[in-house]
Amino acid sequence: MTRSSAGPLLVVLAVVLIGGACGPTAGAGGSSPSAPAGGAVLVAADTTFDRAELDVPAGVAFPLQFENREASPHNVTIVDEAGRALFVGDIVSGPASRTYRVGPLSAGSYRFRCDVHPSMSGTVIAG
Repeated sequence: MTRSSAGPLLVVLAVVLIGGACGPTAGAGGSSPSAPAGGAVLVAADTTFDRAELDVPAGVAFPLQFENREASPHNVTIVDEAGRALFVGDIVSGPASRTYRVGPLSAGSYRFRCDVHPSMSGTVIAG
């Protein structure tokens, strides 16, 4: 009786295909965390935020999932056009994550920044 080498090859192929379909595990490498329901997500790494714009709902409180992927401390502060702080998140030393609860923002544009590194900034669009 001859032995076929197709059996082990099929097993290896199945493992590769199934493993590849699953993708990276949550929080692994550079993968982005999932936004909480009705909220947004923001990642700090290499003294930058992973995005320049956050879209959030207007008129309702929302969760903001914040992930600091480096040892440097970071936070998120949301300010109005006059520079008044509407929300100030706790400073997070990393690597660590935190879910902030942000109060309702009226429809419009706001700025967000890291208070520790003011050059880290972006725009919040409440709509």
